[in-house]
Amino acid sequence: MAAMSPIYLFTLVFLVLTALLALWRGGPWQRALSIALGVAWLISQIVPFDYRTPPWAAVSADGLVFLLLLYGSARSGTWWMPIAAAFQFLVLATHYVFITDIRLEQWAYVSAYYVWNIGLIATLFVSCLLYRRKARAPHPASHGKTQAD
Repeated sequence: MAAMSPIYLFTLVFLVLTALLALWRGGPWQRALSIALGVAWLISQIVPFDYRTPPWAAVSADGLVFLLLLYGSARSGTWWMPIAAAFQFLVLATHYVFITDIRLEQWAYVSAYYVWNIGLIATLFVSCLLYRRKARAPHPASHGKTQAD
């Protein structure tokens, strides 16, 4: 097994901790995104990447995450989804640059990829910290009162 770079390990640990936070105290959009990011990470790990050809599996997975973020930005009304979508767009732009010139320095490609992912994960992390579940109003019948009372 090849040695893992510090930025890879940091990003992976940050993703896992953020996903756990999202599952524990996040809303439906935070949970959906954390699951989508986990699946995208698994896909990028399962399909080999040899640094001589574009990582089509990772590009496809990241593209699907971007579509989820675009949909969420349009439907959720949250402040953080457009920010997350912007970071994911930068992830896709980084892929595009590498695909158009495969000679791109690997360090630059991989570093930019992780920096944008850290921005995306940080946005999700902060959104989970700030998320407040709406308190359920007690049902009027539960106190023996009616709406008119």
